[in-house]
Amino acid sequence: MAKKDNFSLMKVEINELFKDQFLIELSNLNLVQLKTKEKQIIKEEFEEQKPFFDRIKDLRKNLDILLKRLNINEFVLLGLKVDDSERIEFAAKDLPELINHIFEEIDFYINRVNELKSFVAKGTIELENLIMLKACYRNLEELNFAKDSLNDINQFKFRIFTTFSKNLNNLKNLFDFTEFPNFYWTFEISKDRLGFCIFYPKDKENEFNGRIRLIHSEEIPIVKKYFTETGINHIRIDKEINFIERMLLRYYKELNRIGRDNLLKFAGINEIVQNIEDYNWANQQFERKSTNHVVLKFFVPYSKINYVKTLLFDKFKDKISIDTIDISKKDPTIETYGLEKIKKKKIKIKPKPKEEPVKLEEEDEDLEDTQDLREITPTIMKNFFLTKPFEALTRMYGIPNYSEIDPTPIIAITFPILFGIMFGDIGHGLTLIIAGLIGGLLFRKRGGDFVSFSWIIFFCGWASFFIGFLYGEFFGLHEIVIFGNVLWHLGPITIPFINITFNDPLNNIMSVFYFAIIIGIFHINLGWFIQFLNYWKQHRKYLSLSDSLIKILLLIGGTVLIFTYGFDIYTWFSFPYPILLVIIPSLLLLLLKPVGKLIGISYFKKESYGGLIGEGSLETFDTVLSVMSNVASYIRLLALALAHIALLYAINIMVNLIQGEGIGVEIVNFLGLLFGNTVVILLEGLLVFINTLRLHFYEFFFKFYQGSGIGYNPFHLDDKFSIINFRAITERDIISEEIEKEIDSESIRGEIDKAYNYIIKKYK
Repeated sequence: MAKKDNFSLMKVEINELFKDQFLIELSNLNLVQLKTKEKQIIKEEFEEQKPFFDRIKDLRKNLDILLKRLNINEFVLLGLKVDDSERIEFAAKDLPELINHIFEEIDFYINRVNELKSFVAKGTIELENLIMLKACYRNLEELNFAKDSLNDINQFKFRIFTTFSKNLNNLKNLFDFTEFPNFYWTFEISKDRLGFCIFYPKDKENEFNGRIRLIHSEEIPIVKKYFTETGINHIRIDKEINFIERMLLRYYKELNRIGRDNLLKFAGINEIVQNIEDYNWANQQFERKSTNHVVLKFFVPYSKINYVKTLLFDKFKDKISIDTIDISKKDPTIETYGLEKIKKKKIKIKPKPKEEPVKLEEEDEDLEDTQDLREITPTIMKNFFLTKPFEALTRMYGIPNYSEIDPTPIIAITFPILFGIMFGDIGHGLTLIIAGLIGGLLFRKRGGDFVSFSWIIFFCGWASFFIGFLYGEFFGLHEIVIFGNVLWHLGPITIPFINITFNDPLNNIMSVFYFAIIIGIFHINLGWFIQFLNYWKQHRKYLSLSDSLIKILLLIGGTVLIFTYGFDIYTWFSFPYPILLVIIPSLLLLLLKPVGKLIGISYFKKESYGGLIGEGSLETFDTVLSVMSNVASYIRLLALALAHIALLYAINIMVNLIQGEGIGVEIVNFLGLLFGNTVVILLEGLLVFINTLRLHFYEFFFKFYQGSGIGYNPFHLDDKFSIINFRAITERDIISEEIEKEIDSESIRGEIDKAYNYIIKKYK
């Protein structure tokens, strides 16, 4: 019979020459989850191979630099649509050769891009200088400046500068004529920069240089090639500007071309680098078996065992050997190949005369020290499509252990109910239904937890909608009103069996209070019942009876005691002594574990009687206290329900304060109701959601759920843009190769055959 959701541990021994191909095949399967080695071993290996790991980090660093310089982000690469036939193939002998190949590819493009960037930077500076020079020279035309004018100035120095516009006042102070003889004028170049020309005596050169440095100005050179006999040669300046602009345009086009034409290659390289990081991690999980053989262990879904075996044997034939262990969810399973299940039972064997006693008990003790494979086996969370969105809540607490029950189907029922009790309103329920439906459908392709939470809101909306009928609430009103028309008066609805109604909770507080307490008791007992099932499923039946069942009886007994006899202590100790409903389960919780050791229950045998009694005492005391605090915690159901309804009443009262007739008053009332209800839905809804989550995490999950499992994450290398092809390397027999070199003719082979036959006959 198929074992649903069970795993097997597969151990494969393979020739080291084929391990790269082997990992690629496992990746293509997308079924197996590698068993990780101990952290200490990985740490030691990391120290030995640190240079290799650093090289992989450098590979990622260089790729990030390349993509950044080409203005390509990862979202652009991941958004590409590529046919399988267009994928880039990267062939190599092994991982180091693949890394070297990728390094060469990346370095080639980095060097080319750096070269173009350098040309662009130089050209940009030259262009800016020419544009600045042109602006300054244009202002010299007012002086009729020509080539001969430069030679006519004997006693004075003429220079041109640019600076920031904010330095204008400093410029005036520095070159005040009374302090420093000069003549200058300024002109605007751009919004934040200005230029100025200045004449000053040549013998004041040193003083001028000291002053000009204070305003951080930049000098514009006076180049004679830009002057003619009649004035400034604007044509030459414009030609040089046009030439540099065309040159820069070519550089930019080349940069864009590199990014555009090689986008698929960069996507493939980016994917390969990610795969190398994942592949390197997988490569570390191999264990050395012998000089040229390695071992890899991985988990495979039980239903796929034969498929995986057949594929691997077909691909590698006699180059691999495979062993498997089926991992049971019920029984402890250790990593002893050939023995799939080993139950830890204390067995006594009577020794034969004159022989050493068989110490099987010591072997059992060693066996118990061995790690149970269930602790490291991944878990597949498989739920019905209606309950699957609630997996997001379960994962927030933790993934189920391999051997424990997945609580997702349970919270798919309890979570909306508790939410609805605190947020019960027909109108608000409909709002949540519509919002959740829109989110779930609109973002269904996006997937992930966002869509899951949209559907959770959808289901919570239905719970709020139906409980709104019990409360008789529609946007805080006791009747369903649409556009001023009363469609339905929300009268009281009587609950069968308990014969009470929750209509108008503000005036019916005690009924809702008792209902909240009953819900809390049921919810806590449900948690212990699931714990009971977990113990029973794990073949720890005595513990399920002595722990979980007794706690359920304790809570039920306390509930009957309080609800029937109240808090009258004298009545508790009077006939028929109802206090026994609490005392008897407490004594059983205290004593049943030591009794279990006495009768030989295996999982108590290492414990001492004193330890079990002490543990039982603390557990009994803690259970009694926690039950009271846990049940009291469910009073928040009443508190938040009343707060929700009171807020709606307050909003309706405030809106009704606006009196008058006409469409203007109607619009104001409508907007007031819309704003008020929106605030309540958002803020109160968030508060209710958080408290519902808290009741499940701290009052419910804590009773039975560990959530320390490992998610099923099969080893897989992405192949959307790239293909890794490790070439097969055949083993070489050196002796055979040397013989083949020596024996290169049929005559020599014949002589050897004659000698061989002679020796056989001689010494037969």
